[in-house]
Order: sequence, then structure tokens, then C-alpha cells
Amino acid sequence: MFQKTDISSTESTKNVAVADKFLHWHSWVLLGYGIFGRGFAYFGVSPLFIGEITLAFGLITLTLNKSFPKLLKLPQTWFLIVFMMWCCINTIPYYPRYGLFAIRDAALWYYCFFALIIGTLLVSKPRRFLFMVEQYKRFTKIFLILMPLLRPIPKSLIPRLPGSGVPFIFLKGADVMNHLGGVSAFLLGTNFIQTKVTFFFLMLLINLGVVAPNTNRSGMLAFLNSFTFLSFVKSKNSRILRVLAVILFVILLFLIIKPDIFDRLFTRLASIFVEGDQRNQGTKEYRLEWWTHLINTTIFGDYFWTGRGFGFNLGAGTGFDPTGDGSARSPHNGHITVLARTGVPGALMWLLVQLSWAGTILVKYFRSRAKGETKWAGIFLTLLCYWITVMTTTSFEVIIEGPSGAVWFWTMYGVGLAAIYIYKRYPEIFDEISSEDSDEDSDKSTSTLPH
Repeated sequence: MFQKTDISSTESTKNVAVADKFLHWHSWVLLGYGIFGRGFAYFGVSPLFIGEITLAFGLITLTLNKSFPKLLKLPQTWFLIVFMMWCCINTIPYYPRYGLFAIRDAALWYYCFFALIIGTLLVSKPRRFLFMVEQYKRFTKIFLILMPLLRPIPKSLIPRLPGSGVPFIFLKGADVMNHLGGVSAFLLGTNFIQTKVTFFFLMLLINLGVVAPNTNRSGMLAFLNSFTFLSFVKSKNSRILRVLAVILFVILLFLIIKPDIFDRLFTRLASIFVEGDQRNQGTKEYRLEWWTHLINTTIFGDYFWTGRGFGFNLGAGTGFDPTGDGSARSPHNGHITVLARTGVPGALMWLLVQLSWAGTILVKYFRSRAKGETKWAGIFLTLLCYWITVMTTTSFEVIIEGPSGAVWFWTMYGVGLAAIYIYKRYPEIFDEISSEDSDEDSDKSTSTLPH
């Protein structure tokens, strides 16, 4: 059992207040990205949008915090830092030539700072980890209730943000399915939501019914990958079995009433693996040609060591410009984008960053489950399912290159770093703090959990 002083902090009162305010602010920003999507990303004045403002706030908070060395005890932190440094080396030389395009493309790596910021703040005060779990619990409820109402609204009826021309609510199907993958794991794989469980199960099914039929191929595949993994590791969980039974019943019922109702859904999903309709097949073949060109000219060409750098137009610059105006700067595959911009060394670092984190989270999940630590097991499972959805989606979509997907992903990555650190040193934190909080609200004068 860790002592109360172990989860208190040596930070000054001023630094604690700044850190806690940042986490509150960041929670609202995550909610905005999750509920309003790409439209929320345009709040602000170019080039200082809400994501960049939040990142600046976070970096200031990070400099005031003295717990960053704690995070450096994790090899995953070092892998991430080395990857960021390599990307920076491949950005600075291109700025004089490409200007803001280099900065814009560099979002692929500078949003990684959110992982370091969040990880540092949580390990400095493990109670903040509980705060973030509680915030995600609230997000889960809000998301499940609002998404079926917001997703079907036609974009033509949504007000546009001044100066951007983007609707205030701009929900990409892939982003929504990413969140549904994480929310499903949190709802079905943990015991954090215990009240009105049946209601939220119903809302999950409604969300799937509203979102899935109208989402794109990558979003559907991402959710299926995540939910398949969740079902496999929790195959004996009665919640999973009930959800699967209801889904199967609804599918069979609709097939009886209207046999062709799922034709479009199945066609789009099948087109990922086999030839589909002309439009989907054309898109797939075009991307495969683009990806093959980037892979061959990087691994077997002149860009092996450093890639093409950040700022170079991977579309028009390589002869693949599907829109004809140079706006398609990414090949819609984050992994290949990393390879093309940072070379083979950068791609290997990227794999190390992702697989070392996911592998450790997976080990921690099985270890905590074997010990009967259900809350920890649920946290690790949720993080892993969210990672699976994003890694799948980024193989077909521009996700990690933009704030609506990247800020969420790297925040989850930072929460994962903190979870690895805290679980090793304070595995009893959930039970310990629950008992303290029930004892006169854990002596409010010394409480470190943001309110």
C-alpha cells in the first residue's frame, strides 16, 4: 500500500493550480473535438486555432512541472522523444523553402507533445489520473446521448464558422467510429459505469445503428477490429454477450423485413478486400498506386535516410494529385506518410513508438486481469481498443495529421504512459483513494484531485 504522501506532490501551490486548470481546459477541448469534430478545430484565428492554443498552454504547464524526469523512466517516453527529434530534423531545413506548409505538415509530430504533457501531469499527481478517468466517463455518457442527434443533421443546415467556411459540426464517420471503439470498450469492458447500465447499452446500439450504415470503409473496419478484439478477450463477459445477441437479433429482424437493407454497408466493407463498385474500386486502386510509389521511391530510392521532409507536397510533388489543385498533401495513410517524410529510420522509430506502447499496455492488461484488478484491466483494455481503432483508421484516413484526431490520440497515449508508470508503483490507487475520499472527502485541505 502506498502512503498518502506518495500521491501528493512537491509542486508549488501555483504550479498545481496551473496544471489542474490545464487538465480542466483540456477536458473541454477533447469534448469539443469529440462532439463537434473538425468544425471545432477551426475555433480561433489562423494560425492560432484552439489546438495550437491548447498546446501552448500545455507546454507552459509542462515547463512549470518538475515531474518530467519521472516519465523519462519509461523507455516508451524515450522512443517518442527520439522520434520527435528525428521529425524535427526533417522539418527545420525545409521551413525556408516551404514556410507554413512545413509547419502544417509537422502537425503529424508536434501534436506528440500532448502525450508528454498529459503523461507528466498525471505521474506528478496520480490522483489526476483518476480525474481523467472520471472525465472520460462523463464524455462516454455525453457522446452516446448526443451523437445520434448530431450525426444525422445535414451539413447544409449547420451554421458556418466565420472565415473558415466549415460547418460548426463537421463529424467525419471515421472519427466517430474511433470514439465508438473506445467508448464500447469502456462501457462493456469496465465497471466504471454502474448506474443505468441498460440505458447506456441501448444508447450504444442506437449509435451503431445511426453511425455505422453511413460511415466510410475505414471507420467500419476500425470499429470491427476493435470490437472483435474486445469480444475475444472478454468472451465470457455477459455484457458483451448481451450486446452481440441484440445486434444479431436486430440484423436478422431487418433482413427478414427488408433483405437488401444492408447491401450498401456490406458492399462498402467488402470493397476493402475485393473489387467493389467502380467508385470505391477506383479510389482503392489510386491509393494503392500512390502508396506503392512512395514506398518504392523511399525504401529503394534516394529518400531512404531522411525521406522528403515536412513541407513537400506528397500529392502534386509525386505526380499524384487527385483533386488537381494540390490540396491532397497526404496519401491518406499515416504510416506511409511517416515513411515518405522521415525515411526508413523514421518509419522504424514510428513502429517502435507504437508497438512498444501497445505491447506494454497489453501485458499490463493481462497482468491486472490475472490479479483481479478489474479497474486497471478496464483502463488498459479501453486504451488498447482505442489504439486499435486509430491505427486502423490512420491506414486509410488523414487522422493523426489533424487536431480532431491527433489531440485525442496523443492524449490517450499520454494517459497510457501514466497508466504504465502509476500501475507499477501505486497499483492500489483506485481502492486507496476510494477509501480516503470516503473519509471526510479525503481531508479536502490536502486533496490533490482537481474539482
